Amino acid sequence: MGWLLNYTLASIAASFVVVKILDYIFAGVTGSLVSSVRAGLFVATWTAVTARAGMHGVTKRVRQVRQGFVKHTLRG
Repeated sequence: MGWLLNYTLASIAASFVVVKILDYIFAGVTGSLVSSVRAGLFVATWTAVTARAGMHGVTKRVRQVRQGFVKHTLRG
């Protein structure tokens, strides 16, 4: 369960940084379009970080399975 907390915290941090950069670029601009872009960018960043972290975990597990398979077939 710790891995989920780590990925969640990393996603939140990255999303806030991206939104702050957007706020800095469009300083003083308000409106529904900017609010929609801000929300969409937050969700997109969260999704990208979480997906990347998840794929890293999958790749790690597949590599372990392959190494175990090769080790088993070379012994047998």
